[in-house]
Amino acid sequence: MIERFSLTAEIGELMDQFQVRKNMKGHKGRFNITPTQNVTIIMNDRHDTRVLQEARWGLFPFWAKDSVNTDYSTLSEKPFLERMLKRQRCIIPCSGFYGQKTFGQERDPRVMHTVVPNQPILGIPGIFDCWRHVNGREEVRAFTMVTAASSGAMSVWQPNVPVVLDVEGMEDWLNPKLTEFSRLRKHLEPMESYLMRSYPVTNAVRDDWYESPDCVMEIRMPDFA
Repeated sequence: MIERFSLTAEIGELMDQFQVRKNMKGHKGRFNITPTQNVTIIMNDRHDTRVLQEARWGLFPFWAKDSVNTDYSTLSEKPFLERMLKRQRCIIPCSGFYGQKTFGQERDPRVMHTVVPNQPILGIPGIFDCWRHVNGREEVRAFTMVTAASSGAMSVWQPNVPVVLDVEGMEDWLNPKLTEFSRLRKHLEPMESYLMRSYPVTNAVRDDWYESPDCVMEIRMPDFA
């Protein structure tokens, strides 16, 4: 399961890369984003205008299997996911994601940060739910991140990875005219592990309240190549 990711880009960079027309409630970049926190997503508003908006990471109920991550192979199998898939798709901007790997004689697994070289901002597909706040005046949103099984050597210590959309995939994922999963499935294949780079970082990342640039700074390990 992917339970942490980083986003180090500025709002202006997100608007340029994802061709966003309006910033409704985008958040500044963070180094240690965890479930239940409010983060930036890219979505279409009710006028089908592409905007930066705020959403909570994790559908309700939070303990449900598909709350934080949803495997792309199940999207069309569960009615509540299929409902969101038709009209409530979003993109989660991401700089890298975290996992854990055991090194040599270390007692505890080491936190790993995975990035895609030469691609500083990734577009991760998501689907979201929304409802009216009890005050009746504002909408509340919550999303789940679409993932897939990893491949190669990475699969030994990181069973799942976020799906990474290419440019065509991002356009189709946010295209409100596309509502059939059969038209979107081709964009949801996992990225090959050799295209990604994972490196060890501080285990302080495990603390949900730890927010520092060293979350994404590489630590040199004796047996890490």
